[in-house]
Amino acid sequence: MRRWTAVAAMVLLVLEAGVSVLFALVMGKAANYQHMQLAGLKTSAIANGAYVGLSVQAAFLLLVAVLLLRLAIRATSETGRLTRFAVIAAAVFHGILAALLLALSGVTAFLVVALTLTLLVLVLFIPPSGSPAPATTPTPPAPPVPPTAPGPAAPAA
Repeated sequence: MRRWTAVAAMVLLVLEAGVSVLFALVMGKAANYQHMQLAGLKTSAIANGAYVGLSVQAAFLLLVAVLLLRLAIRATSETGRLTRFAVIAAAVFHGILAALLLALSGVTAFLVVALTLTLLVLVLFIPPSGSPAPATTPTPPAPPVPPTAPGPAAPAA
């Protein structure tokens, strides 16, 4: 189950990275063609910001996708520290992105990002397929409570 969850999350992350690069190209071209300016920034600075920012986002998503692919191939081993950190960071990123998309874009985009978030969280919580079940050690029964001796009787008044 963990292997297929990692593969599904990896596919969605690769698709999101592709959409991010496409969106960077569209936003950069739109900023150049419309001669957008913001607080005295040049048009080229806004376009370059779109290219660089969304390209870094796409690179991060591809890095997490590669780590998930490695995890899917080695499904019987434990998650490494780097993989766990990257998947947690991607889950946090998708949580924030889902909230923004629900507020700004609509339910369809939100559902895609929420599905990716769900798969990332599942990858973290599903145990590896080859790992043994957690050992349950029986707890010893509580020792019997010794009978208490009756205390001194209160004097009658």
